[in-house]
Amino acid sequence: MAALLLGGVLAVAGLAWVLLPILRGVPAVTAATPAGPVDAGATALETLREIEFDHATGKLAAEDYATLRAEFAPRAVEELRARDALAAASAGAPAGGSSSSSSATDPAEQLINRAKSRARECAKCGPRPESDALFCSDCGRYLAAACLRCGAKVDAERARFCTECGGTLAA
Repeated sequence: MAALLLGGVLAVAGLAWVLLPILRGVPAVTAATPAGPVDAGATALETLREIEFDHATGKLAAEDYATLRAEFAPRAVEELRARDALAAASAGAPAGGSSSSSSATDPAEQLINRAKSRARECAKCGPRPESDALFCSDCGRYLAAACLRCGAKVDAERARFCTECGGTLAA
């Protein structure tokens, strides 16, 4: 009889422990709201690139793509103009004792400028959605069409090395 009484007291105590938060009126824990399609910390240019990529890979419907592009394209243009203005202002002023002419003749800077200026378009498949691709994601063709080291034209499909200097075409 004592065991039955002890079991009943423990059951009531357990039930009270579970129901105590409800009886006190503690607000229920709600699930976090999922983040929207746009990251608040991302710049408009980064967001526009994501939108372009998602559309090119088929993850974004044409209607949604048009709406988002119309919203973020003007912002991205403003960001690019602000960056250009900042770059022009900083190029005009000497930066901490180093002259701008030394960076123009630096071979590493020239290599970087050549890599940035080349078109991201495959001769066979057309424009590529990947902004930093060296090879076409569909056919594997080298996208630069010229060696970054010596500037020789690269026509061989799926070329990995320059035929003139032997330099690698991959980063």
